Amino acid sequence: MSVDDRPLASFRVSMRDIDIYGHVHNSRYLDYCEDAVVEFLRQRQILSHFRHTSSGVAYHVKKAEITFHSPIDLDDVVEAKVDVEKVGRTSLSFAIELFRHRDGAHCASAHFVWVCVGLSDSRPTPIPEATRAALSPG
Repeated sequence: MSVDDRPLASFRVSMRDIDIYGHVHNSRYLDYCEDAVVEFLRQRQILSHFRHTSSGVAYHVKKAEITFHSPIDLDDVVEAKVDVEKVGRTSLSFAIELFRHRDGAHCASAHFVWVCVGLSDSRPTPIPEATRAALSPG
């Protein structure tokens, strides 16, 4: 597996995440994906760009979309990959992929759109240049 193919984050599924059918409840996938995005920002050392206290702006979730491919079960290790799909003027989007470690099964694909907003009015505002640069490849 090349450096680019390695998972960004991995975690083990807890009993609290399991529904009455014995697999991860659909709503928990959103949590897994959000945790993966935060880990992506942490590993790139740009999490401070997304803290309102240090950046002067906030980011609100505009859209969260998940396509389920294969169930995740209790005690499975889940591996996540995150990519920045697009950085627009006031919004950015992430692609998140979740895989089951034991067999490599692709379990879910997600897309998040975040909108940058001003702290005083919560209205869309341009993404700061420093954040834009930090999200650029390379």
